[in-house]
Amino acid sequence: MLNSRKEQNLQRHVSFPRSDNDDMPKGSADDSLKASIPSRYRDGRGGIDLERVRLDQHEARRQVIQALIRRIEKLWRRR
Repeated sequence: MLNSRKEQNLQRHVSFPRSDNDDMPKGSADDSLKASIPSRYRDGRGGIDLERVRLDQHEARRQVIQALIRRIEKLWRRR
């Protein structure tokens, strides 16, 4: 048996599905998926330009590594 404090915490974290969907936009799942893809990554045929995604991921990784190297160099100079 749970004590009352644990029961109250449990009840606070329980979420229930909404019963009314009147405020939900009408449309298909495809519409929301298309809207969630930034125009930068769309190709001319309505799909995703995977090469652009790959290049951007590569650039982001490169920037992270450069930032790490700069941080390590800065820490190393402090010694």
